Order: sequence, then structure tokens, then C-alpha cells
Amino acid sequence: MKITACDLDKQTPAKTYTITPEGEEPVDLDLCGTHAAPIEELIQKAKGAQVAAPEEADDEVRRSVPVRRSPRKAAAKKAPAKKTASKSASRAPKIMTLEEIEEQKRNKG
Repeated sequence: MKITACDLDKQTPAKTYTITPEGEEPVDLDLCGTHAAPIEELIQKAKGAQVAAPEEADDEVRRSVPVRRSPRKAAAKKAPAKKTASKSASRAPKIMTLEEIEEQKRNKG
């Protein structure tokens, strides 16, 4: 028997989420319902309509999901931004269903 506990508060039951930030390795997180709520909300929004830009995101979601910034990006924010033409269009993050995530995990391991 396998019991999955939340990585943050060790509560059960918990679901495993695989998050892949663009250009980085996938991260597997086991989250209880409380900690998974912001992710589930984003998934539901993505299924029903486009996800709002971070500036338009709900304050509760913004407070509950910590934002990690690299020192390089933080330093770049302090300097005035130069307006230059982008060489390529920015890519939207890949949105996966829970079934796709589970299938990916089965194929990986």
C-alpha cells in the first residue's frame, strides 16, 4: 500500500503534480487539497478559458504561491528596461491535464 503525503505539511491524502517551468527540469510535488487549490484553480481556468495574466491573477492565488526569482532576474528588474524588438514570439507554458501528467509519470518510471 502506498500513501502519498503533502510535501509541505505532510497531510494525507495528497496528489502528485509535475510542473515543468520553461527551460528547466520537471519538478514533482505531492500536495494536499489545501496546497493544490491554486494549481487546481489554474487548471480549471485553463480548461474553460485562457488563464489571466499574472497581474490580473486573484490576490489569494498570488499570496499562496511563492514566487522564486533568481538573483540575475532581480538585478535585471532594477535596471531600466530597454525596448527592443523580440527576435521570436514568446511561448505559452504547456498546459497538461492530470491524465497527461499521470501518463507521463508512468512512461518515465
